[in-house]
Amino acid sequence: MQSEDFEEGDRLFASVSVDFDNQGTQIANYIYNAAISGIHQFDCKNYTFDDTMTQYQSDTIPTLYAIEPFINYRRDDTILTFAYLHETEGSTPSSLELVQPKQFDATSKTDTLYLVYNKGEEKESKSSDYISFKLPQYPVDTDIKVVIRYHSTLSNFTQVGKDKTSDYFSFTYNRPDTSN
Repeated sequence: MQSEDFEEGDRLFASVSVDFDNQGTQIANYIYNAAISGIHQFDCKNYTFDDTMTQYQSDTIPTLYAIEPFINYRRDDTILTFAYLHETEGSTPSSLELVQPKQFDATSKTDTLYLVYNKGEEKESKSSDYISFKLPQYPVDTDIKVVIRYHSTLSNFTQVGKDKTSDYFSFTYNRPDTSN
């Protein structure tokens, strides 16, 4: 990974494979020969609060992959990460935003967020990558059901449903107390 052009603070996602049957003498020092592949650099993008959205509007994301969305908790924020396919060429590149259309109502204990995909220009070139979003800050003392709605050509998430508006997946959010 030393050959990669990363800066301090960049976030990476990579696969590591270890051939345990063919290791050298360095194992006595707990150092293994390993192959690193599938290196992705990805950014934590802030969700967008937009109280003007009265209905869900988005282009269709080409593909949301079968890699389950996962959550990482950091001291000051919570990160949602998943993989998707997007258009890469053109004067107007595609983009993906996580939008909170209305203020969270603590009495309902449910929040709906939208993945808004802006397709950009029509091109044949596509790229798959991981994308990360900072989730809104919710209370720490209760479980919140977070529903994420989107339109997608193909989605293999196991926690997926459909209705007349969009596809969706949901998860329970309970940010751990970071005061310790």
